[in-house]
Amino acid sequence: MQDPSGPAGPPSPPASRVEPTLIPQPTASAALAPSRPVYDGKLGELYAIYLRHLLLMLLTLGLSRFWGRTRIRRYLWNHFSILGDRFEYRGRGLELMIGFLIVVAILAVWAGVVWAIWHFGFRDRSAPGLDIIDVVFLSIGLIGVPLAFVGQYSGLRYKLSRTRWRGIRCAMDGSAWSYGALATGLTFANAMTARLLTPVVSVNLARPRIAHAHVGTQGFEFAGRAGDIYGRYVGYYFLNIGAWIVAVGIAVAAVTGSIARLGGAEFEEAFTHPGPKLFLTIAVAAFAAYLLFGVMILPLRCWWRAYLYRYLVSHTRAGTVLFATALTTRQMWGFLVLNYLIVMLTLGLGWPWVIHRTMRLIAGELWVYGEPDGAAIGQPPQRPPRFGEGLLDMFDVSSI
Repeated sequence: MQDPSGPAGPPSPPASRVEPTLIPQPTASAALAPSRPVYDGKLGELYAIYLRHLLLMLLTLGLSRFWGRTRIRRYLWNHFSILGDRFEYRGRGLELMIGFLIVVAILAVWAGVVWAIWHFGFRDRSAPGLDIIDVVFLSIGLIGVPLAFVGQYSGLRYKLSRTRWRGIRCAMDGSAWSYGALATGLTFANAMTARLLTPVVSVNLARPRIAHAHVGTQGFEFAGRAGDIYGRYVGYYFLNIGAWIVAVGIAVAAVTGSIARLGGAEFEEAFTHPGPKLFLTIAVAAFAAYLLFGVMILPLRCWWRAYLYRYLVSHTRAGTVLFATALTTRQMWGFLVLNYLIVMLTLGLGWPWVIHRTMRLIAGELWVYGEPDGAAIGQPPQRPPRFGEGLLDMFDVSSI
């Protein structure tokens, strides 16, 4: 089930394989033989789990979503394998629910503290029209950005701690709060510099997520540097600006031409007495603008994202195991556009299809060179978290 040829790398081993226990050490070519992950899940089976999940959500007023998410993960993990061995997911819905309730309790305490400060200190000096509800939601919105990053890291740690491969538990160390502070600072600095720090943000946020992950006692290493990708990003950055200028210019010219053809009186009449014709015109214009965006802007973004993905993968290793991918701009463009259309046209019911396509893309475009030394890998010493993903669930930044 593994493809013997890779996008680049050492030659494949001979067809007849000798058992490792019969030789002192595998040859260099055998140790770096390329293989691909295998995903053998079926879309129909995934949909059956998802539709059951939706039905139970309706019957339990959303309470069953934690158990539904767990069932979906178990199916995906159990149908994804590397080097012939499948992953296992051992998380429980109860752990997700308890984590969510803990975050709800913390936010309730936060809201109470904000209310007390406002009521006893600022109620008489607040801005006109600003009441306590506005203050509470504004404060949660302000702390929501760093907490969302904290949730991303802690959620990844929880999923890894409930993941096993060859009976070995995965793990993640490092501080979620440190990651949240780093991500918040870098994101703010990137916004203040008109996104010119995107390579710095991408590399420095990928490093802790990769370098702190483990399969048992085997850690991952990341050797990426922002300077390696800055040249390509600068080219993409200014090409993107140029594409936006052209796209906006075309849109303005089209609108101006339409107004000129209609005439001032007819144009004013269309907007003062809207009818089906106006709504149809707006819909056609919006669709045309979307196509223009897709033709001129999206390929540039997909080119950058595909390049960044290839760079991050190729600069990651786990001991003697190397990784590579040959994901192209065309594949990324088709993947993102079709996923967007699936979600929009199905009103969200196509979500399992998107997950299924994502798993197939990962399995089809990721190459693994070499094989870990199983005898040297033990269970991780880190104690796994007891509950998980409360922050992720609260701020809605998680998928599967």
